[in-house]
Amino acid sequence: MPAYKLVYFNSRGLGEVARLLFAVSGTEYEDKRVTKEEWIEQKKETPFGQLPMLWVGDDIIFQSNAIYRYLARVFDLYGSSNMQAARIDSICECWRDVLQAVLNIIHEEDEERKGMLQKLAVTKIIPGFLALLQARLAKNNDGQWILLSRDKISLADIVSYHMLSSVVGRFPGVIDNFPTLQAYVDRIGEIPNIKAWVESRPETEF
Repeated sequence: MPAYKLVYFNSRGLGEVARLLFAVSGTEYEDKRVTKEEWIEQKKETPFGQLPMLWVGDDIIFQSNAIYRYLARVFDLYGSSNMQAARIDSICECWRDVLQAVLNIIHEEDEERKGMLQKLAVTKIIPGFLALLQARLAKNNDGQWILLSRDKISLADIVSYHMLSSVVGRFPGVIDNFPTLQAYVDRIGEIPNIKAWVESRPETEF
């Protein structure tokens, strides 16, 4: 097995799904966290000038979703057919839309517009997708995992766990109307390798 090194900032952000994939698979890797000052110096030496990036031996992968999908394939968390992989991608892409809505709030400097964006996210965008996700979960394996068999977690579950616990969790009360999703988050959080990682990872705001 090649040596893995994940390079990202000292935050969960776009690096945490990869860390969770390493955790759930029980795979060792170097979790390299750089400061913004270090990144200014290192950025010019990287092919695409962005993070996260994943070293796989002497090879390097950029773009967070490319990293997630690569690791999911390697760790057998990407389904057993092209159709299953496409369905996993569909869930992950929906979460990208939610993440973009949250990032729009974070990066908005005008306080009035920030409030409008937050209201839109909390009352429409996030609950709308959570309702669809909960319905999808209820149809599959009695709410065990989103897409695959009862004993087979996938990349879609890892992305959903991260988004529900770290991103949607930034908005208190949003998940309260979705008890199946809350139970789902709790169940994934009790997977021994994930629980151990979450309890030991550095404390960061986001």
